[in-house]
Amino acid sequence: MLIEIVVAVGIIGLVLIGVSDLMTRSVGVVSFQKQKKEALMIITKKLNDYKTERDTNPDNFYTTVESSTIDPCVIDKPYKCLVTVDKTVDAVKISITAQWQDGGRPYETSLSQSLSRTVK
Repeated sequence: MLIEIVVAVGIIGLVLIGVSDLMTRSVGVVSFQKQKKEALMIITKKLNDYKTERDTNPDNFYTTVESSTIDPCVIDKPYKCLVTVDKTVDAVKISITAQWQDGGRPYETSLSQSLSRTVK
């Protein structure tokens, strides 16, 4: 009788350890997805800012736009943005990479867009 109780308690303990590990991993995945979504929203806003600048003053935009590092991308957020600008005759390709750390591990996500010159 005593052995059965000890075995049952041991099995319950193993199950609880497994459930605890699963919950910990789930929280980590949810946290990462939240951070990635926030980083993509920041990058999208930065790309929209470049589009607005291009539409407002295209001649000035194409001569002054350049690669840069923005750290932090947004005040009070842990993201660092790397802006890469590749100019061609007809367009400017802007790539923005948001980098951040979570739990000592580095993460990054990127978006890019080609902004064409307006035809006159």
